[in-house]
Amino acid sequence: MVHARVSLFGAAGYTGVELAKLLALHPGVTLVAAASDTHAGKPVDALTGGTPTGLAFVTTEAALATPADVALLAIPPEPAVALAAKLRDRGIKVIDLSNAHRASKDAVYGLTSLFGPEIAAAGLVANPGCYATCVITAVAPLVRHQLIERDVIVAAGSGVTGAGKSAEEAMSLGELHDNVRAYKVLRHQHVPEIEMALGALGERPRVILTTHLLPIARGIFATITVKLRAPLSSSELTARFTADYAGDPSVTIVATPEDVSLRKVVGTNQVMVGVAAAGDICVVTAAIDNLLKGAAGQAVENLNAVLGLPRTTGLTHLARHA
Repeated sequence: MVHARVSLFGAAGYTGVELAKLLALHPGVTLVAAASDTHAGKPVDALTGGTPTGLAFVTTEAALATPADVALLAIPPEPAVALAAKLRDRGIKVIDLSNAHRASKDAVYGLTSLFGPEIAAAGLVANPGCYATCVITAVAPLVRHQLIERDVIVAAGSGVTGAGKSAEEAMSLGELHDNVRAYKVLRHQHVPEIEMALGALGERPRVILTTHLLPIARGIFATITVKLRAPLSSSELTARFTADYAGDPSVTIVATPEDVSLRKVVGTNQVMVGVAAAGDICVVTAAIDNLLKGAAGQAVENLNAVLGLPRTTGLTHLARHA
């Protein structure tokens, strides 16, 4: 078993805490530094819900000075650019969970289901966005086999942890309880990376993504509608999806779109996908845990790829919350 030293930046955020828990239980790594300037000096275990790390949070500068083999960045894009450059100058491989490097030619796009071999050889991996992970996984077989027309219409909702820790009024319980609303209509930041990744598989689609804020803590549910180039049955499409993801430990293809639900995936590192068709119209539903498969779990998959470990190392203990 490879044993690597890992440093974690942004360790006190929602995704950072999930990463700290996963890394503490990972048999192939040692978490050597957990950086949070705000929480420096406080015990990491106070936030990890009983998962022992034995560490205290340190400042970014202290973590940067700690020898490591791989660094995980769960921080905003602007500081991620500067920090990634410093880490790489020191020979440390970087997995960036922000959107800073997703369109960079210097980085490999870190969706392991599609780009595993490239990730394994990368010095800089751009972890996908949460919506992007869900939508790309759900649409990839349709694009790869040239089954659809150009437009991919997506309506998707996310739990509020997708926005990170925020003091905004819009994220308060009074605003969210018993409420659903759309946000970033026709201007969501994940659209370019979805189009880019799908374009690497075939004809680049046009993605129209409408995102919704759901009154739940975590999870993403997406409903995707496309026009088929030729009619196919639901069973034919399900068979195609099942064949494409055969052996993929992070993708579950279910019998129908109605079988997909958030309850079945929250707490896991799974993407659950169901597909149906009537004539030339195809509907795909997909669901993930935005903090795991949509962020921390995917980052551990990328870490495993970079270290030459089996893809599910450090993830097999995960189980759905309900």
